[in-house]
Amino acid sequence: IEGRDGGYACISQELTLGDELKRGRVFLRAHTCPIRNDSGELLGSVSVLQDITPLKELDQMKADFIAMVAHELRAPLAAVEQQLVVVLNRLAGEITAKQEELLGRAKERIKGLLDLIKDLLDLSKIEAGQIIQYKERLSLSEVIQKVVDLMKPEAQAKRIDLQFATPLEESWMTGDRNAIEGVFTNLISNAIKYTPEGGKVSISLGEEGDFLKATVSDTGVGIPKEDLPKVFDRFYRVKTPRTRQVVGTGLGLSIVKSLVDAHLGRIAIESEVGKGTTVTVLFPKEMGNASMPS
Repeated sequence: IEGRDGGYACISQELTLGDELKRGRVFLRAHTCPIRNDSGELLGSVSVLQDITPLKELDQMKADFIAMVAHELRAPLAAVEQQLVVVLNRLAGEITAKQEELLGRAKERIKGLLDLIKDLLDLSKIEAGQIIQYKERLSLSEVIQKVVDLMKPEAQAKRIDLQFATPLEESWMTGDRNAIEGVFTNLISNAIKYTPEGGKVSISLGEEGDFLKATVSDTGVGIPKEDLPKVFDRFYRVKTPRTRQVVGTGLGLSIVKSLVDAHLGRIAIESEVGKGTTVTVLFPKEMGNASMPS
């Protein structure tokens, strides 16, 4: 690859040989580097192929194991959560204030485990290339409004002002509806979790060139500057005295980025400790279609 300064750089790429639907596929990692003489003149290039099939097979075994365990754990945990809801709602009889407090804590912990299981299943789908199931023409503003409506009870419980505004009359794009809903559910949920009571979460939707531009801003605790480059890493969580009590898996933003990338979009985060965080997501907008087909 020739750079702007006229120099050449090494490149590395993974290749797959064989039918995806059959066993016996071979995975290769190709490294290509330029060869120069003593005066720096380019003579050619050399390529090295490395068989990484065993590593890929090991990764697949780990992904399959995680998915199996997650599936096996989800059903009994969901059943326990429902039984706790019955007790907390006093449908099985009266409980004391102390019992309510303890059962409430147990319910929150189980919810955290169920969230972790969901994230692990999503992660296994991403690694298998199955996270995007079906792409269709959709209105991004309608998707965001639906998510906002679903998240309002959670915001109201903390007296957080949750608002969505857009000047756009139309916001068509092509994407997997469930995946796009997942992106904004995760981002808005994070904003609510990390915003103190009485704060504000604002969602806006506009345009930037050939992209639809959505922002999720909050007046929360913020993210330290040194942590910003790591927020999309798997299992990474910002650890400060104000965030330690927030239940989370550390997988949410990693999954969000994978979903955005799968739609050829972009995501960026700006934050300042004590002032809040703004997440910006860009999705390619649909061109040349002004109205929904009948």
